[in-house]
Amino acid sequence: MSDHNHQRFNEAVVAHVAVAIEAQDALAQVVDLNGSYQADIEQGVVTIAGRPLRVLLLGTVSKESRTWLWAWANQGFSPALPAIGPVRRVAEMAQPWGLWELGEPQFSLDGVLDTGLGAGASVALLAAPLAGATAFYSADYGAGIAYFGIVDPAVPRPAAQGVTFPRRIMAAVDLQPGNPRAQVLTYAAVHGLRVTGDERQLKVQIGPDTLSVLFDEQGRISNISGTLNPSAR
Repeated sequence: MSDHNHQRFNEAVVAHVAVAIEAQDALAQVVDLNGSYQADIEQGVVTIAGRPLRVLLLGTVSKESRTWLWAWANQGFSPALPAIGPVRRVAEMAQPWGLWELGEPQFSLDGVLDTGLGAGASVALLAAPLAGATAFYSADYGAGIAYFGIVDPAVPRPAAQGVTFPRRIMAAVDLQPGNPRAQVLTYAAVHGLRVTGDERQLKVQIGPDTLSVLFDEQGRISNISGTLNPSAR
């Protein structure tokens, strides 16, 4: 396994927190995440609290070794399975993004940022959208935790809205305040939103709404304001 540090990876995790919070909220509206689960990797289905959902297996975490193992590198599963094959596209982003973890079959989680759900969840929240999934689901199986990406039509990615944008961004900042500018830009990129501005201000176009994010000299968000379509209020 590589002995590189996780600095760049952790920065990417922080940047994706707003997207992850939004996605996990969407999943929680469909299923009871505290309910029991059953997984069928061959069929690519996880049933949560009685609700079956189409999934990808992103990877697993060993509790004993504290390592992440990508699903495509897990010899217990055929890489041709529909729940495994698409995850290989995550590895293709290792070089362009400069994140060696995405292409390393197995690596230690020591030093990986924990946003509150465990270091494995940090890998999953970054991997899920890269694999084409909306949210992720963690399933404890005793010796480890399996992380699934949700690809079911019942859990679509929520559309960006001007009325919810400030709350999404500030929730991410409250959870991981390291780089709010990256959080705004990443949220906009994932949703395909137009962004203009400079170091002290970013203007985000969300449909008919324009939101202005102001930053202070330390790069912290000092204010989010803008014009909202009356029908969205």
